[in-house]
Amino acid sequence: MKSICIYTPSAEGGHALYTQELLTALSRHANEEIGFELITSENLGEEFRTDAYPIHAFLPRLRPKSEYPGTASWAVNRILHYPRRELKLLKWLKTRPDIIGIHFQEYKPWIAAPLFKRLKACGLKVYYTVHNLRPHDYPFGVPKPLMDYWNYTSWRMCDVLFVHTKILAQELSALLGKGHPPIYVSPHGTWTAHKPANPRPLAERMKWKRLLFFGTIRRNKGLDLLLNAAELLPGYSVTIAGAEHDPEYFRTCIAPQVEKLRGMGRNIDVRKQFLPEEALGALFAEHSAIVLPYTQQFAAQSGVAFMALAHETPMIASEVGGLRDLFSEFDIGATFRDLTPVALASTIRNFFEGKSSEEVADQLYAARNHYSWSAAAEATLSGYGITPALVGAAR
Repeated sequence: MKSICIYTPSAEGGHALYTQELLTALSRHANEEIGFELITSENLGEEFRTDAYPIHAFLPRLRPKSEYPGTASWAVNRILHYPRRELKLLKWLKTRPDIIGIHFQEYKPWIAAPLFKRLKACGLKVYYTVHNLRPHDYPFGVPKPLMDYWNYTSWRMCDVLFVHTKILAQELSALLGKGHPPIYVSPHGTWTAHKPANPRPLAERMKWKRLLFFGTIRRNKGLDLLLNAAELLPGYSVTIAGAEHDPEYFRTCIAPQVEKLRGMGRNIDVRKQFLPEEALGALFAEHSAIVLPYTQQFAAQSGVAFMALAHETPMIASEVGGLRDLFSEFDIGATFRDLTPVALASTIRNFFEGKSSEEVADQLYAARNHYSWSAAAEATLSGYGITPALVGAAR
């Protein structure tokens, strides 16, 4: 039997969850001819372990800075970690001649091209899911053009590229130019691990006017835009729930605005920490809508949007990245184009005052069923050159 491995070093968080969902769906198509396996780090969380597919958790874990005696030793070990990790992958692959391809969900751009070259020289197919056309953050000290060049070079070396939406496929094609690898749209599925916590009917929740900002707090997520818009929204409350990524951004842009809003009598709830999966159902259930005020620097699909679908929560989102495809198909909230507080505040008011909660609830239900991991698996199989019907999977 031949195998294709998905390579996801992350042992927790969004990448690990995405890989678990996709591989679980792919495993339903495995048979005596083809199988699907996971390559990941040795510290893979128990919540991501399953008997649905083989798991090879042998990559070295990325040790946190707190485990090192000083910044210098941490920096040296961090630089050496990634080449050491990829060399361990290459050594392991020598023991597995049955593997015909590696599907990367993540990599380090500065060593990706040499790694891909070695894999292809060994006769392996190289696949990559382009989750972001541009990095969320560019590493300190690395010129942006150099980082973009590393990504560009690596992507053009792949046998097949995957993206989550048609719009992102078009943008990636234009970015890479003529002669780029085939690009397949493998839609992001609605998280099955996230179970709704029996929320109140949407009509009742919309009366609360409780807005949720959820996810890692980064500049390109537009939290400052939401807080500025909140000045124009008396009667609305805002919850900020997510881990802080950029302390300087939070200290200079977010914290002062939170205090200003509280001084104006606004209810601003800040939960600045990582939230475990089991807490998400209750979080979404106590809010009326989630706000995704992402900026032009956000050029991706959003996993948070699919959490909102899983928890039957409407969305107010900017028209950037892969969110446009989602909203063009289903009326699951409202979008705004101008990235200004006035435009966002107006969109929020119009949604709560003019949308039928019954119609939105129906659209949320339809979107949840449409964005399935089964569809993602079948599109992925097509990119591998495998026809699902011939594999004999249960539908």
